[in-house]
Amino acid sequence: MQTKKKKSMSDAQIKEAARLFAILSEPSRLKLLRALMSEAMTVSDLMAATGMKQGNVSKHLGVLLDARFVAKEKEGNFARYSIADPNLFALCEIMCGRMEQEARRRFAELSATAPRSLASKS
Repeated sequence: MQTKKKKSMSDAQIKEAARLFAILSEPSRLKLLRALMSEAMTVSDLMAATGMKQGNVSKHLGVLLDARFVAKEKEGNFARYSIADPNLFALCEIMCGRMEQEARRRFAELSATAPRSLASKS
């Protein structure tokens, strides 16, 4: 089996990747992105979908806009936000798949070490 030679990242690219991952490491931003993955939404829609306050939604949307993860389209007095970077869908699918695999692995480990009386009840 041949292994693909991976492209080497420059220090500047590594720094930028770290910056983008830092933006995505904030749970509130992930909540907003998750909500926007189903449809474009206004700030009010996002407040209802996430339970976040208006100031927090606006602040985190500003960060996501600056990073070009989301786009903003004006509609009269409102702005509608949407996912601007389709790579977010692939990234989320990869990470959700990883979390699922890890959960299965941990469950299998716990099941293997559980006393027989507990293991037979599940």
